[in-house]
Amino acid sequence: MKLFRFALCLLALASCKPGDDKNPYYGTTERHGKDIHTFYVNNFGEPEYVDPGKVHDTTSSKLVLHLFEGLTVYGPDAEPTLGSAAKYDKTSDSRFFRFYIRDDARWSDGKPVTAHDFEYAYKRVIDPITASQSASNLYVLKNAELVNQGKLKVAKAETSVLDGPTASSKEVMKLPAGAAVRVLARSPVAIASAISPFAEIPKGVEALGYDKADAKAKTPEKLVLLFEKTSETLSPDEAKRLPKGDYDVVRRLDPVVCNGDPDFYFEVAAKDGSGKRGILPGCMLGESSAKDATVLVSRHEDVPTFVARKVPDEQAAPVPIGFVPESSLKSDTSIIGVRATSDSVLELELAYPAPYLLDLLCNPTAFPVRKDVVEKFPDDPDRWTRPENIVSNGPYKIDKWRFRYEIRMTRNEHHRFYDKLKIHDIVWMSVESAVSSMNLYKAGELDYAGDNSSPPPNYIPFLEPKKDFERRDYIGAYWYEYNTKSPPLDKVEVRQALNFAIDKQEIVDRVLLAKQLPAPNFIPPFVGGGYSDAVKAEKEAGKDPFADSGFNPERARELLGKAGYPVVKDGDGWRAEGMPPIELLYNTHEGHKKLAVAIQDMWKRHLGVSVSLRNEEWKVMLKNVRDRNFQIVRFGWIGDYDHPQTFMDTFMSDSPNNRTGWKSAQFDT
Repeated sequence: MKLFRFALCLLALASCKPGDDKNPYYGTTERHGKDIHTFYVNNFGEPEYVDPGKVHDTTSSKLVLHLFEGLTVYGPDAEPTLGSAAKYDKTSDSRFFRFYIRDDARWSDGKPVTAHDFEYAYKRVIDPITASQSASNLYVLKNAELVNQGKLKVAKAETSVLDGPTASSKEVMKLPAGAAVRVLARSPVAIASAISPFAEIPKGVEALGYDKADAKAKTPEKLVLLFEKTSETLSPDEAKRLPKGDYDVVRRLDPVVCNGDPDFYFEVAAKDGSGKRGILPGCMLGESSAKDATVLVSRHEDVPTFVARKVPDEQAAPVPIGFVPESSLKSDTSIIGVRATSDSVLELELAYPAPYLLDLLCNPTAFPVRKDVVEKFPDDPDRWTRPENIVSNGPYKIDKWRFRYEIRMTRNEHHRFYDKLKIHDIVWMSVESAVSSMNLYKAGELDYAGDNSSPPPNYIPFLEPKKDFERRDYIGAYWYEYNTKSPPLDKVEVRQALNFAIDKQEIVDRVLLAKQLPAPNFIPPFVGGGYSDAVKAEKEAGKDPFADSGFNPERARELLGKAGYPVVKDGDGWRAEGMPPIELLYNTHEGHKKLAVAIQDMWKRHLGVSVSLRNEEWKVMLKNVRDRNFQIVRFGWIGDYDHPQTFMDTFMSDSPNNRTGWKSAQFDT
């Protein structure tokens, strides 16, 4: 195996030699007859979307940043400055903002950009129907998170509130049309658990851990009760279990944390009139397919007023008022904190102080789109982004799109910078191979090799002294994500063991070769918002909260044994007894492959774990990640704005970008 890998390296170096050592430049300024006002750049793949409300990857966002423009844009100093907004006002606590749209802001068809376009765009992102993967970027708007997650709705018409979930229940009040309510629970629920329900809420329980039975992994169902110093495991009890079927939610009871997620205990009763009932946590309740469902609700009075006022630091816990038919409610984006008071004035009311808002508004999620353009093709919601249909407000517009080959942009003649743009056209190539990209750059077919990918690692030593090679900090991190629902990765000890078995410094020094920083956590140390200053202060004080998170193969083997896979000597190496093979997924790219091979070797060398590799085209991989069709996947995050929150949002329990299945109530708060 080692000889085979060494031969591959020699073959790669022999067949892909970077170039001439004597030339001070790697590339050339020779245009080969091309127009000097056309800029050729590689985007490393076909974009998934050019719809600002749906884009969530760098391959797509690079294009959207040239096609559209937000209220603010990043200037040459990487600080936010005014874009489509001429000016803005804000309150001292950064909770209320008013933006004034530029008089000369225009769409590519010549029509004015209005505040209504921004209002429509923001509400469209939050609307659950859009299914935006980047909706969490706008959770900063008041009520946006609850609306997007389907937890905040309004009454379609006046409806009766009942004291129970069935039609025979007693009416307790009338809910007015348009009233906003929090959805606290849905009834009926489906119960398939074989664990006996509680007769009353167990005392002293600090948290719960629930695992369903897994036939493939041959693991039984269990419920773990976590007390302050001890734990108790409940197993299936066929004699005392609730029969499988639909149950009415009678009451929502005390809060509890289950599998790290905020939850509640619920009292449930069988719908068949058998009298079977009990108390179970929400994490053990399944969703019923019943079409006549009711929901337990509370009134929600905290709607935007767009008037500066003192807001309590903590909101009162919702108090249930009763049950209403689920069909009597609708999602309504009118109750989120954005409104246009005229064509030129946009007001925002935030859910919490956000001093980084101007950074956030530079992100594609906050770019405007026009309702008449987006909704022109209701049966094909992405058709509006085709070259013949798209209307944008940025400095460039799409001219031609040759699928999987190139996207050509030309200047937007209605943009205020039209006459100042020295680059008249941009041609975005879709070359996924980093080696091919470097060869095209060297031959003068590309003016810029692109920043969606680094050069192949074996090129770095050769490129270092070249005058056209530049190294800059990037607000981003590269990591592997675990599917925490896929055995054996559902065990935290296995995930930790794999992390401790990776020598990140060796990867930087011997694999990547580009002086990257080994990451002790997922937030780069130079991120703004006060974070970089805090990191610097901790280092100067001799404090390192992540001192024990680095390479530690002994600890890794200990953890794997604790997970039930003892690591024993096997000749000159190791063997993890009983540990099933795992699969690592990455998108097609030489750098990703080389890194995956290195980590595959480390896991085998230090733990005796067998790892297979799978590579896919970028768009195919994204779909499989969304469908959670992976065990471990190559991913990472480029900051949407210069603040730690953009990285932390990625792992929030309800974030569309959290593809791991991992949840933590402590992390969320």
